[in-house]
Amino acid sequence: MKLSIDFIATCVEKGIKIHSVAENISTDTPAGMFMVNCLLSVNQYAVDNIRSLVKGGLKTMAKSGLKATGSVYGYERSEDKSLKVVESESVVVSKIFKLYSEHKSLGTVADSLNRQKIETRRGKPFSRIIIKNILNNKTYAGRIVHNGMETKGLHKPIVSTRMWNRCNQMLSR
Repeated sequence: MKLSIDFIATCVEKGIKIHSVAENISTDTPAGMFMVNCLLSVNQYAVDNIRSLVKGGLKTMAKSGLKATGSVYGYERSEDKSLKVVESESVVVSKIFKLYSEHKSLGTVADSLNRQKIETRRGKPFSRIIIKNILNNKTYAGRIVHNGMETKGLHKPIVSTRMWNRCNQMLSR
């Protein structure tokens, strides 16, 4: 809304009049300016209200064990919004955790996958950062995290909590 108000104020300062045919409003009268400001305020209220409803919906989904946003390698979203394991990718995720627990090296894991010509969902080679993000993602251990709130997910874990904890302890060293 601030941008809209600033735009209209700049136009008025420069002598540019704004006329709305649809609403029969003009900025060249005090009543017209009042109406413009009212419409901008109503618009901002609508935006804020929608934002609040979306945030509430995302929080409710997370509380009920559903991942609300984003995609996760190894899973796809089913029609009921739950995460369903993609077998071919889950094998790769399991391999990443196993290799890291054995070698304790992000580079070694990435090199191993890349030598085997295993690619990301986007057809790119695995990097150390991608490997680290996968290892840090609690979704693989059956957890959902949303805005710092963690709950048990409704989806099938790809790795055990024990394996996830072990790899993350090694990562934090």
